[in-house]
Amino acid sequence: MLRVQARLQLESPAGIEMSRPQVPTYRVVAPKALGALPRPNAGDIFFDFEGDPLYTEAPREGRAEWGIDYLFGWVDLGERYTALWAHSFAEEKVALETFLDIVRMRRQQHPGMHIYHYAPYEPTHLLAMAARHGVREGEVDQLLRDGVFVDLYPVVRRALRVGSRSYSIKKLEPLYMGDEIRTSDVQKGDDSIVRYVEARALHDRGEEAAARVVLDDLADYNRYDCVSTLRLRDWLVDRAREAALRPTPDADPAENAYRPSHRATTLAEMAASLPVDSVPARSLRLGAAAIDYYPREAKTFWATHYLRLREPVSLWEDSRDVVVIDPARCRVVEDWHRPEGARTDRRVLEIRGELAPGTRLSEGSSPFALYDLPAPYPFDAAPRWIHADHRVSVVEVLDDGVIVSESAVQGFTWSELPVALTPASPPPAANQQVAIDAWADAVIAAAPQLPEEPATDILCRRPPRTRSGALAVSEGDDADAIVRSVLDLDRSYLAVQGPPGTGKTYIGSHVIARLVAEHGFTVGVVAQSHAVVENMLDRVIAAGVPAAQVGKAPKDAAVTPSFTALAKNGIAEFAAAHAETGYVIGGTAWDFAHEGRVPRGSLDLLVIDEAGQFSLASTIAVSLAASRLLLLGDPQQLPQVSQGTHPEPVDTSALGWVIDGADVIPAEYGYFLARTWRMHPDVAASVSTLSYGGALRAHPSTARRTLEGIAPGLHAHPVRHRGNATWSPEEAEVVAGIVTDLIGRSWQPVRTDASGRSVSEPARPLSAADVIVVTPYNAQQVAVEEALEAAGHGDVRVGTVDRFQGQEAAVAIVSLAASAGRDAPRGLEFLLLRNRLNVAVSRAMHAAFVVYSPGLLDDLPRTPEGVARLSAFARLVGADPDASFGAGPGGDAQLGSAVGDVNPVQVASARS
Repeated sequence: MLRVQARLQLESPAGIEMSRPQVPTYRVVAPKALGALPRPNAGDIFFDFEGDPLYTEAPREGRAEWGIDYLFGWVDLGERYTALWAHSFAEEKVALETFLDIVRMRRQQHPGMHIYHYAPYEPTHLLAMAARHGVREGEVDQLLRDGVFVDLYPVVRRALRVGSRSYSIKKLEPLYMGDEIRTSDVQKGDDSIVRYVEARALHDRGEEAAARVVLDDLADYNRYDCVSTLRLRDWLVDRAREAALRPTPDADPAENAYRPSHRATTLAEMAASLPVDSVPARSLRLGAAAIDYYPREAKTFWATHYLRLREPVSLWEDSRDVVVIDPARCRVVEDWHRPEGARTDRRVLEIRGELAPGTRLSEGSSPFALYDLPAPYPFDAAPRWIHADHRVSVVEVLDDGVIVSESAVQGFTWSELPVALTPASPPPAANQQVAIDAWADAVIAAAPQLPEEPATDILCRRPPRTRSGALAVSEGDDADAIVRSVLDLDRSYLAVQGPPGTGKTYIGSHVIARLVAEHGFTVGVVAQSHAVVENMLDRVIAAGVPAAQVGKAPKDAAVTPSFTALAKNGIAEFAAAHAETGYVIGGTAWDFAHEGRVPRGSLDLLVIDEAGQFSLASTIAVSLAASRLLLLGDPQQLPQVSQGTHPEPVDTSALGWVIDGADVIPAEYGYFLARTWRMHPDVAASVSTLSYGGALRAHPSTARRTLEGIAPGLHAHPVRHRGNATWSPEEAEVVAGIVTDLIGRSWQPVRTDASGRSVSEPARPLSAADVIVVTPYNAQQVAVEEALEAAGHGDVRVGTVDRFQGQEAAVAIVSLAASAGRDAPRGLEFLLLRNRLNVAVSRAMHAAFVVYSPGLLDDLPRTPEGVARLSAFARLVGADPDASFGAGPGGDAQLGSAVGDVNPVQVASARS
């Protein structure tokens, strides 16, 4: 196919006349793909959005919303154009509902109608918009499930090869637009953003006539795009007829579509009866969103999953948790066989390929393996699908892939390899949903007052409610102050923010140990992962709680844990046996939301570990198990990950919501652990400035660590390179050189013993075990590992930031790989996320080296948040964030300290 593409580009006219683009050469390479087009219908419409990604309004609920779709435009078969304008978020909501009303009436008149578009922007944005405004989500979901939206882009990519470098619709228009090829002043998506900003500025100055001229030009541009989509559809239908293909029949309407809960509707109505900005109204809106949190997350996952089944891999290969498989690097580890005791045949595959940035793979997970159609096994494909899905089980995680086990389907086995692995479906959340519904029922029953209990206090952002009226003051012993405050809580919560190396787990475990030993507390420990929970239980036992009083169903039954191993349903029996002495139980949200396992209100305290990654919705679900909550974590480290779009920030972490965007938790909400025992004061200073407003300090003992000839602190290593996206051999070589220079130097370690005292150890040569290399991309991880292997340092740990959270080393080296922001697959917004930089740099006890391309500072990111992140990164590596970064498209723009300084001309459109 690559040869065909190259030949067509060579055969296409080389030049482009000033007045008229040349018609490219094309070839139909997969005629059957044209059969994915549905039968034309008199009710069909051809739809296109225009948007401004920089539009924002005053932050609501503490979170700024960015981006507005200001024009909904479409044409019908007669090319009659309809436009709906929206110049505020409120007007966007009205436009959305008006559009859906029109579509509903049109479907009643023409049941077989479809909405055509080019590229997946339109349906995904409608889904996100409905969720953001909290209206008509079920209706949009049903349109997606019914296959009403038809994306022409994957049809073009599968069926055709065109002699053009780009498959943008604008590059295809010479094939079918004839004499009507576009000559509008607005030629690109970027231009439309700039012109819309211009129109708003004219309106603000009172120049309405001039503003209207610009808006009319934008409408002409949008109408042309809609007409272009119509003409492309007709041109593709003609090619299908030439191939004697019949249109694809519509699928039967899907069942089990998303429907908002009546409880959510009731809470939303209660909120609407109150002043919009009042604390009770805000809390009720959050509660309403929490009720449908899990259905929304599942809805978003399945909508995205089914979209992948209809689209070429190239459209979603950069999505998180996707592995695009390289067949040349894959192998069959065990061919089809029937394991002893199994009912079906299985095979084991070693799968390697490109891992999308941010991908997290874990043993025991069940991602989908996607195969090209026709599937090598029995598979009932829906219309317009080009892939078949099949669940596999991850046996082992590799640096650039996984080993998976897959089972035969209906007795069929096959030799083909999948083309990609895509994310596993969300875990069942029935228990959490039941618990949230029970919480909502209690809120409704208490109306018009809000109940006084931990979850509601968190949603209201009330400071912890204590019997004494104030939290205990820490006088150097944080654990003692936390214990006293927990005992003082009056059915409320307490928050503790623990930056890297501050002993969060140590303090948490000692707090739990004292509460059990001295006060007979019954305590639960919950987190997002079993590993985090089990680590805390191990530390609780080390802090003095007998192992017989600490229980959990272990994640790995083959490993003997330090705590008492419980059966899956053994929590209640264990709790009853230790009710007099107090106990500690561990589990996931599924366990603590399950009333049969942990009765409502049966615990004196529930500790939510890593509460900076634990959503508000999950917090509500588990909160019913206890009369007190202890939120333990740090929102400035790796954040809560959510798949769905929600009308309120209920996907925010519990601790992040309480802190409300501050770098450091306000004293009235809990405790900030301000002293790191890991980082040298010079490393801590960089991390403190980056993420903690200067409030983080290093314990004096950390300054006693020394590394011969290497100054403590952060060392910036700019490395010039061009065109690199997820791997940089230039940076890999520099990393290997740094490691070579470091290994063998005299290292003076200082450790902290079990009592919290600092103990100097004998000086020794620095070894490979004392260095870690952190990179955002799996491809760069492989490049660095190869460079280190070649340099004789293959034992050095290398990985992405997710792997190293909670670990430490004498030296941390960070390699960012991308040559420039425009090269990074997920942009600077991902690459320079402050949370990820914080975790990466703060692994270092003595020195951190940041290896990066200065080209990262050359152009502006795509979003205002990205501009702020770039400014923070510039300060971290010692560049002047207020200087001109002049090498790229944003060369004339300055990175001001405020997002409001962004010049919209320099910000690239998401669509062009």
